[in-house]
Amino acid sequence: MLLTPDPGTGQAQLFVAASLFVVSGSLTGFLWHNRPPAKIFMGDAGSYFVGFMIAVSTLLATYAGYQQSRPHAVLAPLCAMAVPLYDMSTVLWIRWREGRSPFEGDKSHFSHRLVDLGLSKPRAVLTIYLVTFVCGLAALILGRVDVWSAGLVIGIVLCMLALINILERTGWQRRGK
Repeated sequence: MLLTPDPGTGQAQLFVAASLFVVSGSLTGFLWHNRPPAKIFMGDAGSYFVGFMIAVSTLLATYAGYQQSRPHAVLAPLCAMAVPLYDMSTVLWIRWREGRSPFEGDKSHFSHRLVDLGLSKPRAVLTIYLVTFVCGLAALILGRVDVWSAGLVIGIVLCMLALINILERTGWQRRGK
């Protein structure tokens, strides 16, 4: 938000940047204690709060103006949230396909599926961090490029998610799931 000025005023979006900085700092401290073997867990209340803060920050932020030549910048939050959205949609699909409630907890999340494919827990976490980092970089770049380059950036994010999906499907087929 410091790099993406408000299109109407041209000023940096300090409030949104500060709130995201505070959330990022607290999550960095949490992740330090949550690395394998985890000592503390976030739980539903913490994850709901983090999701709420991200949603509020996304709504408060301004990515593109009406007169701006980069209307594709409004897709930046989707790029930044690509991995959590992928995880949520695939978990809902798996539960629906198996006839279970979407609100029932299980081990069908992205990290658990990577461990089932043979990755160690630390490598599964690092894989998720890497994919999230690439998608986050794409979100940062998206507001600074023209329409054709934006198509390439969004294509990179979609290719990352497709690659993960292909790897998961290949692993499932080998295991007979």
